[in-house]
Amino acid sequence: MSIRIDLLNRPWKLQSWRPNAWFLQNSAETDAPFCPEHGPYDAVLPGSIQTTLLRHGVIKDWNAGLNSLDCEWVEHRHWEFFTEIAAGEIPVGEAVCLAADGLDYSGWIRVDDETVGTFCGALKRHGIDLGETLSDGKSHRLRIIFDQPPEEQGQIGFTSRSEHLKPRYSFSWDWCVRFVPTGIWDSLSLFVGNPPVVLKNSFSRLSPDLKTGTVTLRLANRLSSGTSLLVVLRARKGGEPVEYKMDLEPGDQEVVFQLLEPDLWWPNGEGEPNLYEMEVACVSDGRNISLFRGRIGFKHVRWLPCEGAPENARPLLCEVNGQPIFLQGVNWTPVSLDYPDFDAERYDHLIGLYHEMGANVLRVWGGGYLEREYFYERCDELGMLVWQEFPLSSSGCENYPPDDEDFIGRLCKVARDYVQRRSHHASLFLWCGGNELTTKKNASGEFYPLTETHPALRALGEVVASESPGASYLPTSPSGPVFCATDGTTGKGLNHHVHGPWDRLSSEEEWHRYWLNDDALFRSETGVAGASDAALIRRYAGGIPVEPISLDNPYWRHTSAWWVQPWLAEDDLDAHVEKSQKRQADFLAFAIRQCKNRFPRCGGFLIWMGHDCMPVGCNTSIINYDGTPKPAFHAIKQEYLK
Repeated sequence: MSIRIDLLNRPWKLQSWRPNAWFLQNSAETDAPFCPEHGPYDAVLPGSIQTTLLRHGVIKDWNAGLNSLDCEWVEHRHWEFFTEIAAGEIPVGEAVCLAADGLDYSGWIRVDDETVGTFCGALKRHGIDLGETLSDGKSHRLRIIFDQPPEEQGQIGFTSRSEHLKPRYSFSWDWCVRFVPTGIWDSLSLFVGNPPVVLKNSFSRLSPDLKTGTVTLRLANRLSSGTSLLVVLRARKGGEPVEYKMDLEPGDQEVVFQLLEPDLWWPNGEGEPNLYEMEVACVSDGRNISLFRGRIGFKHVRWLPCEGAPENARPLLCEVNGQPIFLQGVNWTPVSLDYPDFDAERYDHLIGLYHEMGANVLRVWGGGYLEREYFYERCDELGMLVWQEFPLSSSGCENYPPDDEDFIGRLCKVARDYVQRRSHHASLFLWCGGNELTTKKNASGEFYPLTETHPALRALGEVVASESPGASYLPTSPSGPVFCATDGTTGKGLNHHVHGPWDRLSSEEEWHRYWLNDDALFRSETGVAGASDAALIRRYAGGIPVEPISLDNPYWRHTSAWWVQPWLAEDDLDAHVEKSQKRQADFLAFAIRQCKNRFPRCGGFLIWMGHDCMPVGCNTSIINYDGTPKPAFHAIKQEYLK
């Protein structure tokens, strides 16, 4: 028998300790018991430590003024979430496993005062064997104690030294301040007993002639005999369900079945994103045990050379279901500094806005984290292609990922978990090794995008090929051969897949000349700075005067040091915002127009960036933190919907 107990829907408490005091328990000098420093507070999961502290008034809203600086002390404690397991709640004598899909970052699992397991890694699932510690018929306290977060690098650093595989944007980026959440960000369950069959992975494919859909299930059958599989597919737009039944062999196996003439899944603007409800169950001892309930879709993706592309260029023209399409969209960054605090309405609002804008691609950037299942479900429903990156990113000083075996092994475990968790989604169309990974600078200070010759990026490609055969993989974005398109590379056949520019202190004439001469085959990051709405800036300034608009002003220095625009020569905030936002809208619209006019010589254009994760004075987002579009959003919408 196997029972799943959802641990999120029960009372939890949070308390803090000076590091390791929970372990020593008593003073060596006086034998006095150590006590928690803070709490206990009622906690709501999923969520971070900071979420709970804010709700109880222990810390202030980190989004306002300079308050994020006053939250950094939270990182220097051990924090404990605990809940009570009632006597008899767990059947006596049964083995119990704690299944944790999102623990950030590392720590200990304790039952009462006994450590029964440890965990490390924010981006992969953890299964922790609790043995029979909870199944003796008595009441127990289940404790999850988080260590201090690692000292990871923010945007400026050395990628070769970045080995923790924790979302790096939390440690500050050009569009956000340092705010390092610790907590539980995904499902948390107890599994009592061992399930007879485990579904490890699933993915769907469509034949090149668009007539046959194939579904592959990878399973582990722990029983020696007498187990069968039942799969039911239901088209969402109606019709009779299709059933598949088959006997299972013992051990690991792959089950494949086909659907003739399936309804196709199309990207936004190209057709309907048709989906099928799929239920997978194993039948053992006359009982149906659910293994999966979700949606799948059928699409065929092929990459072709752009028209007129150099012979050595990667194929960068995307064909979906036999139709070449211009990939137009945004770079998707985390929706909040406090990412463990899940907000479904914010996801709905933002994805809905991009759909309305005419975007067909969201690039999930490598400095963040694997988005929740809900994100991919909404993209499935709305026809939003997902470009998913693994957790590697540039660092400015040097962008070369670690190449030692230990790191690559840990990275591949995370990557394998990414693919197994998300590969069934119709929206996923491209896996990417990471953001802006490059060679080390040569003697002349030059660097270039890496290829699959780097051992970590080669290993990631092998994970994708193994776990989701036929899926597309790109080693990094941009993939080169040069990083940015410049006046010195235009016309030389070097501007294949590039990033930039991200604003330049250029006149409208200079901007137009640059794009009129552009010959890049694909642009997956281009941005222009635009101020946030004046009312939002005033609302979140935390009492700091918002004028003058200068790096001498602590508000602008704290929130927008990279993007403050004093050169616009407007001291009045409202006039400054109007001028900044108009410039952003005009510049981006012109760039997009030139690239779309070159299709199929140019395969796509993705804006850096979509939305803000915190309220800032100015950056390259086209949607304010409060979810209101900037004028650039509407200008881009006109170009995308043409």
